[in-house]
Amino acid sequence: MANIMIRPRLALIGTGNIAHFHCEAFAKAGFEISHAAGSLNSKTVEEFGQKHSIKNIFSNPHDILKNYQEWDAVLLSTPIDKNSDYLERILELDKPTLIEKPVATNKIDLSRFKENDFKNIRVAYNRRFYSTIQRAKEFIKDEDFVHLRMELPEKVKSTGDYEYVLSNSCHGIDLLLYLFKDLEIKNSFAFKNDLGRLVTLKSKNNNLVTLNMNWNSPANFMISLEGDRRRLEIKPFESASIFQGMEIIEPTDDLPLRRYVPKKIESISSFPHQDNLIKPGFLEQAIELKGILEGGEPEISASLYDAFKVQELLDKIL
Repeated sequence: MANIMIRPRLALIGTGNIAHFHCEAFAKAGFEISHAAGSLNSKTVEEFGQKHSIKNIFSNPHDILKNYQEWDAVLLSTPIDKNSDYLERILELDKPTLIEKPVATNKIDLSRFKENDFKNIRVAYNRRFYSTIQRAKEFIKDEDFVHLRMELPEKVKSTGDYEYVLSNSCHGIDLLLYLFKDLEIKNSFAFKNDLGRLVTLKSKNNNLVTLNMNWNSPANFMISLEGDRRRLEIKPFESASIFQGMEIIEPTDDLPLRRYVPKKIESISSFPHQDNLIKPGFLEQAIELKGILEGGEPEISASLYDAFKVQELLDKIL
């Protein structure tokens, strides 16, 4: 009789809204969600456990880490300011781990991590896994030179309050570093009334980036990649198009103007399909963590060093 493969066991610390999406993704990736804890003495962890059929529920998250022999991988999905409560023990265990981004918003808290440290521990910058971003990476590789323009709107409550920029715009900054690896700031300008930043950056391969951090603007996230003869546009994160050449539309009775419209040659989508309604990027990062558990190397996911580089660049920009 063939051996039945035992499902890897995932322990979860943190039971907020985002944890539900992670549970769906890890279950579909083949994990058993075996252990869970919310905040200390959480009143909702029992309900969370019932919803996701989790057998082992803890009122103290530290008890999960004490019982590390009972699980194979761990997801840390707590509020940012609580991550430090568990990080040291997670580093000691060095088991396959996924930590919600950005881990910390102070670069000093992340500055100890070097490029090849703790390969088992990954940071949940899930948008790296989007097919739109993977296609952008291919586009950059295929072109001799690209100019990338990014619009990165964010909510800013008041002058000097960068809470959402550090905790959410970090997604966009991580994508820039993922696409180009290293970037040097050439120019940076602050908008009037501290409503954003306009930044020019350059990669080691001399590709150029124009970053428009247009805070409180009624705008969507956008990436436009200009190559030699093609342009790739991502707007928002989940949808992309590649254009080459112009289509001429002759005047009509309804619109007596000749129009020149970019010719679309390719469409890419990261929106969920009916056969996979998991939040985009979540299933793929769960599958990669499973691969790490089985002895594989991380290929797309962010490291703790990557998380540091994001906060370091944000700190320089701000």
